[in-house]
Formats: sequence, C-alpha cells, structure tokens
Amino acid sequence: MQRARKAYGDDSSQHKSAQLTESDAGDTLQVIGAGLPRTGTSSLKAALEFLGFDPCHHMVECFNKPEHSVLFTNLINAKTNPNTTPDELNLQTAALKKGLRGYRAAVDAPTCEVYEEMLAIFPNAKVILSVRDSKEQWWKSFNDTVGVQLGFVYPLLVYPVGFLRQQQRVVWAVEKHWAALTGGEIGTKVYTAHNQMVHETVPKEQLLEFNVKEGWPRLCEFLEVPVPDVPFPNLNDAKTIKKNLFGAKVMGAGVWSLCLTLAGVSAFLLLWLLAGLKRALAL
Repeated sequence: MQRARKAYGDDSSQHKSAQLTESDAGDTLQVIGAGLPRTGTSSLKAALEFLGFDPCHHMVECFNKPEHSVLFTNLINAKTNPNTTPDELNLQTAALKKGLRGYRAAVDAPTCEVYEEMLAIFPNAKVILSVRDSKEQWWKSFNDTVGVQLGFVYPLLVYPVGFLRQQQRVVWAVEKHWAALTGGEIGTKVYTAHNQMVHETVPKEQLLEFNVKEGWPRLCEFLEVPVPDVPFPNLNDAKTIKKNLFGAKVMGAGVWSLCLTLAGVSAFLLLWLLAGLKRALAL
C-alpha cells in the first residue's frame, strides 16, 4: 500500500505537523486545491499540512481509502452527465462532504475536478490554483508520468487489484470530464480550459494562482499564517512516480498470472474428473 501511495511521489511525513482529529476539523474544509495533477500538488499538500491545514486530501488517499475513489467517481460522473438532475448532483456532493469529514484541505485530482461543488458546500474556503510555467510543461510532465493511466495497458494490468481498480475508475471519470471540457481533446487544451474556468468561477478574493517555485511568502499571506523558517517542500520526483507505477503494473501482472494459473489448474482437474467419470460409466 505504501508503494502505491508513493506512485504519486507522496513522501510528506517529514513535513507534517500533528494530525488534526475529526472532532477538531468538523465539517469545515478550509483550503480547496483547484490545480490539475502534476502542478506541484504533492509539494503543496506537504506545505499545507506543515502550516496546520492537516490532514490534506490528495489522490494518494484514494489508494488506502477506496471508498473515496467511489465518492469522487460518482460525483464527477454526475457532474459530467448532462442528464443529471440538481437533486442527484446535490446528493453526490453531500455524500462526498460526509466522506471528507475531518480534512481541512484537499488538493490534486480528483478534488480539482469538483472544486465548484466543494466551494458550494464550503463557501468560506480559500481556493489555490496551482500552476506550471506553461501548458506545454504541464502536459509533458503529466504525459510522461501519470498519463500512463489514460492508456490501455496500465488499466488492464492493475484491474484485478481492488484498490488500484477503484482508483483507475476515478482516472476514467476525470478523463471523461476533461473530454467534455475541451470537446474531446486530451492535451494542453485541458490545462488552458481548466485554469480559465477556475478564474471565471471562483471569487477573486478567495483565489490564489500559485506556482510552488514561489515558496512560502505569497501562500502564507493568502492563508494568513506566519512564514515558516524552513525550506518549502520539494516533492514528486518524476523518476519515483514512473518507478512505482511500474511496480503497480508488476503487482497487477502477478495477480493476473496467479488467476490464470488457478484457472488452468481448475480446468485440468475438471477435465481429469470428467475423463475418469467417462471411463467409469463405460465399464
């Protein structure tokens, strides 16, 4: 499970402050990350948790909490479906709110796909739009790492592994939402269209466009907290992501191999028993 969490480069424990209890956090999410994955979201998660906005939700949470994958998948699909009624959308939004009880912040996908719905139920939250230097840089980073999940091979290999299969369903929901946003194109247009929508839908006084290269000052000013006297977190190495996504594929391939082996043995035993029965009846 830890390896799967690290597939997204999450190693933020060294930056965490004490975990907030559910009773302390209540139902109030204070920070919503509207930035797309591969925009420094792991570093942002670590920074927010260090500043006291912990725990902070991230895609890595979907690996060891598959129920979160289900909640986000249901809401994103409801949002994308033009036939969804307001009542149905509200029902899925309320379910996600209940599932996120205890979190003080949320960043990365799948949060960035439902930032509007989350802002509607947490109207006083501050929204951070994490960005890269350019749309081309974002797409290259995404496509070279977690973009493998949009292909055919990775989903097929990890399918027999329960928590990976649930997380993959989130990815498919995100992909479908991106296609609806851009008219079917999955590429740099996603970055442009998404960021433009964030600026159009979030009140200016609640929004910070932020590049993690900027470090602490603007982030802390926006969140109204003191600037720490420690380096800003720098996480999410692309090589680590590739290595651990490969590990997830190996895990899935191993499960497939075991399933096929058991199926082969079962088929052999069945044929052997049928042959024995046939001989017995012939006597």
